[in-house]
Amino acid sequence: MDKRESARKTGREKIGRPASRRLVQLYAALLYNANLKGFMDGHIYSGGLKAVCVPGLNCYSCPGAVASCPLGALQNALNAAGHTAPWYVMGILALFGVVLGRTICGWICPLGLIQELLHKIPTPKIRKSNVTRKLSHLKYVILAVFVIAIPLIYGVGKGIILPGFCKYICPAGTLEGAVGILQNPANSSSFFQLKAVFTNKWVIMVVIGLACVFCYRSFCRFICPLGAIYGFFNRFALTGVKVNPDRCNGCGQCVVKCPMDVRHVGDHECISCGKCIGACAQGAISLQCGKLTLMGPEGGPNAGPEPAVRKRKKNGRIAWCIAIAVLVFAVGWFNLIEPALSKAQPFAAAVVTEHETEGDSALGFVLGTEPGNLAPDFATELLSGEKFQLSEHRGQVVVINFWAVTCAPCLEELPYYEQLKTAYPDVEILAVHHKAGANKAQDFLAGKGWDHLDFALDSKEKGILPLLNASDAMPQTIIINKQGVVTYNAQTPLTYDKLEELYKSALADNTGAPAEEKTETAKEAAAEPTGEPAAAAGKRGILGKRVYSVTVADQHESPVAGVILAFCTDTACRNSEPSDENGKVTMKLDPDKYHVQVVDLPDGFDGPENMDMYIGPEAGDATLTVIRR
Repeated sequence: MDKRESARKTGREKIGRPASRRLVQLYAALLYNANLKGFMDGHIYSGGLKAVCVPGLNCYSCPGAVASCPLGALQNALNAAGHTAPWYVMGILALFGVVLGRTICGWICPLGLIQELLHKIPTPKIRKSNVTRKLSHLKYVILAVFVIAIPLIYGVGKGIILPGFCKYICPAGTLEGAVGILQNPANSSSFFQLKAVFTNKWVIMVVIGLACVFCYRSFCRFICPLGAIYGFFNRFALTGVKVNPDRCNGCGQCVVKCPMDVRHVGDHECISCGKCIGACAQGAISLQCGKLTLMGPEGGPNAGPEPAVRKRKKNGRIAWCIAIAVLVFAVGWFNLIEPALSKAQPFAAAVVTEHETEGDSALGFVLGTEPGNLAPDFATELLSGEKFQLSEHRGQVVVINFWAVTCAPCLEELPYYEQLKTAYPDVEILAVHHKAGANKAQDFLAGKGWDHLDFALDSKEKGILPLLNASDAMPQTIIINKQGVVTYNAQTPLTYDKLEELYKSALADNTGAPAEEKTETAKEAAAEPTGEPAAAAGKRGILGKRVYSVTVADQHESPVAGVILAFCTDTACRNSEPSDENGKVTMKLDPDKYHVQVVDLPDGFDGPENMDMYIGPEAGDATLTVIRR
């Protein structure tokens, strides 16, 4: 008896390989998180596509996420409902609902995939019952309270950004966002944010995960408010499982075999996973998108015409080829092409000044934002309409704070900066809003009374955060002394007392000042031994630098001009200017032991004889011999 004959006798239909839905789920998870380099560098992607929502639940703060989560976007929109109507996000959700309905939950939600994989762990399972059907209504309560009421009450009534579901419950935010970011050593300074709220969310995530092991898709069935929203559209969604009434005999096997709490095929609990298609002996069920059949019986007496089945398979192969090409392009774009274009295009905020150039080459400072570095100059337009340029504030202590309306610790500490500016009018304070959500900052600041602070908005074009090497996790504060040298840079919330202490420390710091401008006290302090190693003292800036001199000569002891050397420690290298006509190379560096290497030679010369040349802080002039051909 062949397989076709067996199918006729049993009335069961072959519906295609069961792995097809799993492949779509894996594909969607990878496409949503195509920014793979984010997992390696620990940074959240904040490009233009973040203004777009993906259909499934995928945390905005996941390092790999290339777009926004619709549920988070809805809460943020409701938070701002006192200023702008959330029509855009509601329209996106309605579009997803009308076109796909809860097919999104069954096919293209990464969290749905994780739940199903957890349920595959071999344990006793909890079957659906009247109890689970009643529990399935809990997600509508969570939708009403945490997604709608809390953001509206706090946003409109109190002016506080509070996405209730994201902050207090969402396991996707805990797993993809918090864990995804904090697993990277580059974000170790973010652990200060792990307070009681995170502990509670971690417990909730573990409980939900364990529940999914024993009970199929526990989060999806009982908790997920996004599924509740899409469930409203299921009855008339363009895509979903449909029943042919001419074939259906009302046996109810589709409902019995379904692991979800459905009462009939296609109701608000149905995720269109397609398991009912194989359970139907009459071949009455298929997965449809309008009049197009996406999945249905492919064998047996109830299968469609053979040409139609072949055409469906062919269209499926074409669709997969297109999908794979899209995925390859997305991975290449987000990880290779877009980063290369960003590096090639200078940031609009960047300004190269004469002071900065002199500081880097003549005074021996390294441009950067680590303590002891000369802060790079930049300019930006303020919300007040005025222009801010860092170099114009030489002679003042400058405090730069990075914040966002969605960052609760940021909003707690901003009043302290206003208090500091009121107490010490000479300090310059610039508060830079992260480019994500920057369009909401001006409305948020209205009526706050922080009139003494200068506020600016970052953007992809300005690039203030990457220019100052600021983290995506906030708050972060950089403090710069009167000479433009960084004295403090940390990603942590500050109290007023700590902020005042840091300001006074920067005010007293003379690093980078010409000798004639130093006070007598500073001179005495500089002359007084501190007991710390020379290398550590050198990190404070020019006061701890020493001059390293190397003479480059050929084998006949004739000086060689135009040779560029690198002075390397275990962690970094600095290139010199080309050697002068006397073969001299001079560098002002922190006291340390340096491995001297040849970077570039004039034509007619080969590498040096002494390839492993080292020079230490106790050494005088050194000679490097190159070979003249």
